[in-house]
Amino acid sequence: MAAPQDRPKFGPFLALGCFLLVFIALPAGWKAITRTAFNEFEAPLWEITSRISDLTDYWGHQADSKKTLISKNRDLSRIRSDWELQKSNKEKWESEIAKLNGLRSQVEALREKIGLDKEISYSPILSRVTRRNLNSWWQEFSLRKGSIHGIENGLGVIFSKGVMGRIYHTGLNSSKVQLATNPNFRIVAHFQGDDRPVTFQGNGILVGGQPMGNVWDVPHDIQIEKGKSLLLETSSLGGTFPGGLSIGWVTSLEESGDGLFKNGSVLLPKDIGKVSEVTILLSKKVGGKEP
Repeated sequence: MAAPQDRPKFGPFLALGCFLLVFIALPAGWKAITRTAFNEFEAPLWEITSRISDLTDYWGHQADSKKTLISKNRDLSRIRSDWELQKSNKEKWESEIAKLNGLRSQVEALREKIGLDKEISYSPILSRVTRRNLNSWWQEFSLRKGSIHGIENGLGVIFSKGVMGRIYHTGLNSSKVQLATNPNFRIVAHFQGDDRPVTFQGNGILVGGQPMGNVWDVPHDIQIEKGKSLLLETSSLGGTFPGGLSIGWVTSLEESGDGLFKNGSVLLPKDIGKVSEVTILLSKKVGGKEP
């Protein structure tokens, strides 16, 4: 018996090739008609797919459990409450800012009416320390900035812990600072939370390295509880420093000789003699013009 004849291996490819040749040989009009018909056939399929997706989402939400719906509603309520709170806070702050601007305008009007000068503003100038002289006589620093940088005698000098001292000698490229520990250093000050002026004066450095100062003319009603201290700050009345800069801490007060005021010792920051960089406060009224 003879073996069956093998089927041709390239039959499908031959049929596809014939179809392509026939399609290529078709006129352009027939091709356009064929393409349009295919698109019209394909469009409903995509529409059906989209509708099936929408139905799936819809029934998915319908299938959510009651607990899930309650949770979603709770989240929505929380978001709405947060939005209402933010809106209320915004309106409140806008009202407070308006009141503050009104008070500022009233203060400026009163200042002009009674002829008070405006508070002096300052421009900071950084400078490196080139030399330290901390003996019992001088207690001064030398700085790298001088008159060509706008430095003048009498300018205040500060560091990260508060008041450092005052410029007392100016050269072309250098200047000297009289430290706050120097007995010749005096400024107007006040205690934190009390605007009444007092006098601060330097009082040297103790043997253990603690920088010291004295405070004079303290009102009699200021009291310091045992184990506590009061912060002494600069006053804008002095003109050398802006108000509110830290000077040191007062731990006790004692009666002065006249019985009208009190005096006390001031503990200054220990870092005052170790800094390597300071800030000079250049007053914008120095020389009668802006720096």
